[in-house]
Amino acid sequence: MKKVLLGTTAIVAAGMIAVAPQASAAEKLKASVGGYMEQWFGYTSQDVVAGQDLDGLDQQQDSEIFFQGSTALDNGLTVGINVQLEANTNGDQIDESYMFLKGSFGEINIGSENSAQYKMHYAPSDYGIGMNSGDQSNWVSAAGVGGTAGTFRGAFGSTYVEAGRVNDANRLTYYSPRIEGFQLGLSYVPNSGEDTNALVDRNTALADGYAIGANFKRDMGGFTVGVSGGFGTISDGDGDDPNSTNVGVKISSGGISAGFSYAKSDNDSSGGDMTGFNAGVAYSSGPMGVSLAYFGSERDGNGGTVNAASMNTTHLSAKYALGPGVTAAGTLGYNSYKADDTTGTDNEGSYMVVGLKVSF
Repeated sequence: MKKVLLGTTAIVAAGMIAVAPQASAAEKLKASVGGYMEQWFGYTSQDVVAGQDLDGLDQQQDSEIFFQGSTALDNGLTVGINVQLEANTNGDQIDESYMFLKGSFGEINIGSENSAQYKMHYAPSDYGIGMNSGDQSNWVSAAGVGGTAGTFRGAFGSTYVEAGRVNDANRLTYYSPRIEGFQLGLSYVPNSGEDTNALVDRNTALADGYAIGANFKRDMGGFTVGVSGGFGTISDGDGDDPNSTNVGVKISSGGISAGFSYAKSDNDSSGGDMTGFNAGVAYSSGPMGVSLAYFGSERDGNGGTVNAASMNTTHLSAKYALGPGVTAAGTLGYNSYKADDTTGTDNEGSYMVVGLKVSF
C-alpha cells in the first residue's frame, strides 16, 4: 500500500512539473533619464515695430527631460515608453507621452506624439537655431503682420507640418518595416485633445483625422539619398477641413549634404492657406560643421487680426563638438516679414546668436 501511495505521489508531482509555467527571461521595464538643454545668447537689430524698442541683447533657452525605457518579451515583442517633460514652459508641461510596441511587423505608437507625416519628413541640415521650426521669430518680431500664426507645425514657419497644426495629440500610429529602403507610416487622431481623457464635441472641435507618411533612404554609389512625402487631414465640424502636404529630399556624400523641402497647409483656422520652402547645404568634418540655409513662406491670413504675409530667412550656422553630448553652435541670421495687405507693417532684422547644446 505504501509503495502504491509513493508511486501515485510521484506521478502527481511529475504532472505538476509538466504543466508549471516556464520562468520568463524578460525583465521588467526600467526607465532611464535623458534629455537635452540649449542655452543661447545673442544680439538682434530690427526695424521699429509699433513704437517698441526690440534691439539689443537677449538670452533664450530650450530644455526637455526624457523618461524612457523598453523591455524585450519572450515572444519577441519589444514594449517601451517615452515621456518628455518640458523644462522651460509656461504652457504645456508634458510634451510627448506615448507607448510603443516593436516586432517583425513594424512599430505601433499610441499616446501623445506627432504623426507619421511629421516624423518621416526629410529636410536640409541646419546647425544653429531652428530655422525650420520657427525659431527666427524669437529674434525678429512678426507683430506688424499679425503675429506668428501658422509658424508652429504650419507651413508659414516649417515644413514639418500637421493638419490643423494639431501637435502631439493623442493618436495611434503604425510604421511598417523598412523594405528595400522604403517605409510607410499611418496615423489616426480621434480628436485634437492632448494629455486629456475628456470627450470632444465633433460638431465644434477638430476630430477624426489621419496622416500618411512615406520615405525612402538608401546608399547609392557613395551617396546617401533620402526622399519623403506626406499628407494629413482632419475634420473641423463644418466641412472646411484643414489639410497639409509636405515633401523633402536630402542627399549626402562624405561630410557634404544638400536638400530641400516644401509644405502646404490649407484651411488653417488662424493663418489661412500657407506654403513654405526650405533649402540648404552643409559640410561637417570631425567635430565641426557649417551650414547655409534659406526658408521662405507665404500665408493668406484670416481676414482679421492675422495679415496676409510673407517671410524670408537666411542662416549661416556653425557647430563644434566639445565632447560627448556637448556642442557649441552659432547662427548669423537675417529675417524679414512683409505684409501683403494695407493693414500690416513690414519688419526685418539681423541677429547673431551663440549657444551651447548639451544632451544627456
